Formats: sequence, C-alpha cells, structure tokens
Amino acid sequence: MSAHFCPRGLRKGVALVVLILGGAAHADSTGSTPEHWAERSAAVETFVEQFVAFAMFDGTVLIDIGGEVAFERSFGYAHYEHGVRHDADTRFRIASVSKALTDATVARMIDAGELGREMPIARYLPDFPSAERITIRHLLDHSSGVPHTNDQPWGDGSVPLSIDEIVARLAELPLDFEPGSDRSYSNGGYAVLAHVIGIAGGGTYAEVMRRHVFEPLGMRNTDHITDARTPIARMATGYEPGARIGERRHARYYAVETRPGGGSLYSTARDLLRFARATFRDDFIKPEQRRDVLGADDVGFLSQGRSPGFVAKLYYEAERDIIVISLSNNYAVPAGWAAKLADLATGAGAVESWPHVEAADPTPVAADDSRLGRYRLSRGGAEVALVRGIAGGLTMTGIGSEAATAMIPLADGAFLQPQYFQRCEQDAVTRVITCRILSGDERYTTMLTPVSQ
Repeated sequence: MSAHFCPRGLRKGVALVVLILGGAAHADSTGSTPEHWAERSAAVETFVEQFVAFAMFDGTVLIDIGGEVAFERSFGYAHYEHGVRHDADTRFRIASVSKALTDATVARMIDAGELGREMPIARYLPDFPSAERITIRHLLDHSSGVPHTNDQPWGDGSVPLSIDEIVARLAELPLDFEPGSDRSYSNGGYAVLAHVIGIAGGGTYAEVMRRHVFEPLGMRNTDHITDARTPIARMATGYEPGARIGERRHARYYAVETRPGGGSLYSTARDLLRFARATFRDDFIKPEQRRDVLGADDVGFLSQGRSPGFVAKLYYEAERDIIVISLSNNYAVPAGWAAKLADLATGAGAVESWPHVEAADPTPVAADDSRLGRYRLSRGGAEVALVRGIAGGLTMTGIGSEAATAMIPLADGAFLQPQYFQRCEQDAVTRVITCRILSGDERYTTMLTPVSQ
C-alpha cells in the first residue's frame, strides 16, 4: 500500500472544452471502444458540473485510458473576479501530490547512486538530532519521528520560511517517537527530505527535481514555489465556497514554501499526465522503486493533497489501465472523487454510492429552526455554529473565526456541507447532526453534537 493511497479491488461555468474521444478503432483495456467514450464523457461532465454550480469545484479533469486521452475538460474560473476561465495551460498548486514527484526524484537518485533508501541522513545532515537513526526510508514512509510542521506554532503557513529555516527549527524539537517505531504523517519529514535531496544532488531541492524528473519528462509547467508572494504566470487563484450558495471566496494567504518536498509544487494536468504515464506505464521508475519508494503496488496508486485554495488528485489503476488527474483551485475536498471519475469513464458508475444531488430552492430558515446553534465536531473536537446567514440561509461558521460557508438545502430536507462534500441530516430527538461524505466512505462521517449555551 502507498503512503499516499492504493485503491484495492478497487451553471455551468464551463471553460475551454477539449474532448479527445480516441482516434483508434480498437477496444481499450476496459473492453470499451471509442463509440462508448462520448456517452461516458457526458457522464463525467454531468457529474462534475453539478458541483461547479455550487462553487464546490473549479479546475481541470483529465482521464487517460490505455494510453489515450478519453476526457479532458476545464471547468469554471482560474480568476473568478476577472472572469478568466480555466484552460489546459492553467497552473495549480498541487499540495501533497508534490510528495509523489519528490518520491520519484528520490527513486531516480537511488538508481544514480546519489542516495540510498536505508542511508542515515547523518551523511548529509550530521548535526540534525538522531541523524544516525533516521534513514531516507523513514522520511519517505512517515516513520522518522520528525514532527509535523503543520502542528507547530510557526508552521501554519502564515509566515514564509526557507527550507534551511524550517530544518533548523525542526532540529530544535524532540522527535515524536523513536525512528521506525511508529508512523505519523509528517510534512516536517518531507522538509528534511527536500533538504537532503538538495545536498545529495549538489544543488537546491528545485534544481535537483528539475534535473531528475521535470526536464527528462518535458514537464515545463511544473516547479517548486520558493515564495508564495511572487506571482507565477498562468497560476490559478485559490478559492473556497463562500457565504452565499454558489459564491467563491478567496482562501487565506498560505506560504506554500513552508511545505518543501511535501506540498510546495505547482503543475498542470498535462504535465502530471506525462509523469503518470512515465511512472506507471514506462520504465522511468524501476518497478522496485515504484514499490519501495513511491509506495505503489500492482493494484494502483492515489496521491492526493489539499492546501488553502487548492485540491489535487493523481490516480492510477492497473486493472483498467486508467489515469485520472483532477486539479482544482477550490478548497472543497471530495473523498472518492478520482475513483468515481474512473468508474464513470469506464462505464462502472452505476455501482457507486455517490447520490445525485438535487438542491431545493433556498429559503430563509426560521428563527427557531432546530439546526441553529453551536456544535462540537467529532473529528478534531473543534466547535462550529450553524446560524442564519446572508438572506436568512443556513450558514456554518467557525467559533472565533470569520469564516462562513453557506449550506445547500436539498430536496429531501437534508443539507449539503460544500467544503467537504458531506450530506448532513439532524436527528429530531437528540439534535445531533450526522454528515456523511457523498462517496459513502464511512471513515469520513462527522457528527455534530449540540453544545449547551
């Protein structure tokens, strides 16, 4: 299984449309022929567009089946306030999908003799605490004990920090556990890995990434962000669902350079397709390195990431020989999204649990509506409030925060929480609200328990 994930068994606002429905008359690896692709492309398009209408998705979806692009379409806006729509050249921050590209660089460096998977980082960072006990493998599989930068007071992305500064701050902290004794997701570990990559490769992290991965694959629209305050040509602006249904609001400032190695890259869907084809179909990464370094197995691979304003997914499934790339500049997080797109593109969508979302006409909620009030989330323990928002609609706010997200009323009386694609219903007796992810994955169910006021 991958550290990213390996699948087992496994309005309108539409921008440039590029549908490539195959030029060959042969059947693809799923047993379908090109005449099926138009119908399946329409199913993918319809599925995505319902969420574009609610400002839950803007971006690009690209699907490759058996080496041919079966679907490529851009939806919504790269810059909403200026009316700039997405197209195939839009660049996106790819958040933790950066880890897959970092891993590929490590794999290439191992083959070149520049790194060793079991090599202690003391060879390159002799002054880092416990460097003799932390190996490259520990950093790759989140078993190093190096603290997660997101959990640090200085690590929330509000303050720009260089790789050197981040590693220096991590060196002042105790390990969370003895290297190899446990596993805990750590962007701090990837920051250390990025620093090691630069030292071992005789340059900066970005320079070594370009030499080993970006340039050989012709990924001309992919690179490391060294300062989030510096404009990048054709880069999308990051948004999130707003206080009105269908409204986009700017996401908070986020110094993405504080996630070197693990979340600091930008790319395009076509560049990531080059990477996926070379990695999973060709010999760019040796099979043993795909398994041991990238964490991919014979079933497939899913790398996904999110950071304020952006969500990225890179999916490969071996049995159907399908690649799905979804890049969005909307901070709404759909679990199971890539697998659903793969099913729709191969004609298997009917067996999936994603329901059709039928919205009701927005109407003001009554002042005594039972859903209004404060709640504690079962995931993380934070408190939120459901209030009457703009035009009297149901709105979720964070306690002590100015964030406000309009809930979308559904025809069956439930409501949709757009930031996490959750369908929410309240128990009439306990007033507990249960929010289930639309994909049906119970791991992401959230309970909102009323808090006495």
